[in-house]
Amino acid sequence: MPLFDSIQPVVAKWTTRYRRSPVPAFLAWWKAELVGSLPARWQAWFQDRREVWLASIEGDELVLRREGQSEPLARFDLGRPANEVRTELARLAGREVDHDRLTILAVPQAQVLLRSLQFPPAVEQNLRQVLSFEMDRQTPFKADQVYFDYRADLAANGRQVKVDLALMPRPALDGLLQRLKGLDLALDGVDVATAGSARAGFNLLPETLRVRRSNPQRRMNWILIGIAALLLMLTMQQLLANRTQALEALRANVDAARGEAHAVVALRGQLNTAVDGAGYLADKKRNEPSVMRVLGDLSSRLPDDTWLERLTFRNQNLEIVGQSGEATRLIALLQGSSVLAGPAFSGQISPDAQTRKERFNLNASYDLRPEQKAVDPEPAAATEQAPEDSAQTPEAADSPVVESEATDDKAAEGDR
Repeated sequence: MPLFDSIQPVVAKWTTRYRRSPVPAFLAWWKAELVGSLPARWQAWFQDRREVWLASIEGDELVLRREGQSEPLARFDLGRPANEVRTELARLAGREVDHDRLTILAVPQAQVLLRSLQFPPAVEQNLRQVLSFEMDRQTPFKADQVYFDYRADLAANGRQVKVDLALMPRPALDGLLQRLKGLDLALDGVDVATAGSARAGFNLLPETLRVRRSNPQRRMNWILIGIAALLLMLTMQQLLANRTQALEALRANVDAARGEAHAVVALRGQLNTAVDGAGYLADKKRNEPSVMRVLGDLSSRLPDDTWLERLTFRNQNLEIVGQSGEATRLIALLQGSSVLAGPAFSGQISPDAQTRKERFNLNASYDLRPEQKAVDPEPAAATEQAPEDSAQTPEAADSPVVESEATDDKAAEGDR
């Protein structure tokens, strides 16, 4: 297949790097530790439970042994009819392929050529192809005349790749396989027999002649890989769900904080409005004239024979209506005031026949700045008793336009 051929060098390159890295040893140690922590009945699922049978042709007999056991499991006479031997083999091994058992044809070392070679590490990725090219230089045979297999490992110096090569002439191996052809013996490989019913670890059997078996351990590995992938997907999904939940909670907190911030801004605006209003009222109160100061100044300056009937505050002007025993002297008394300025009569002074006093109508302007301090002069006519002829209600003091009428009780009693 063109696609497989194109990616095979890349796969071989990364496979070589993987084998030479410490990852395989770490994974093997990790697996051993994990399996060792499991119960005994579960450990069998993670172990290679396949049984290995070694088949060898000794003279005219086919001998089957279990790997590691010197005593033969069974002997079959190859001189008998093939159908009889096939029936006995089926009775022993079963008619169906046992996926938990491997059958290896073990050939004597005398029929196999073993060589140890060394190559640069760069050729490890294409080692089989290199061995095919070097076969006629390293051995008496050409590559198309033999079946070969190899084992590669990094040399102790770390600069060379040590290769153990095993090869067998094609006619010799084809002759052995021909003798077993009619027995329906499913072979998984051809290896070199060693002492103690063991094998060297090669496989000289071509890929096309090997029986197809399913590896239970590989099947378990795929199951574990699938479980790991599923757990990874579930973990990622849970992670995304947790992040989404945290994001929603964060958004809810942000919305709550935004609402609180808006409430704070609104309260701050209301507070600023209230402060501005209070400041406006305070400024307005400071800039407005103090009626009590005017009344105090008038009370300290007007004589005891004078009383007021009406006081009118309007646009920095004060209109005074009242009666006095001598109204003409009031202008002189009010000119020394620091509160009133420009006192003058409006209209004529007229006598009152009932009270026998002079009725007057007087206008003056007033200027009450917050920084001004009114200086109370000495009254023109000092008396021991405080004057009680001027009075004003609290409503008149708080209103910008005040009309007040007052009666001097003492003056009225004197006239009577």
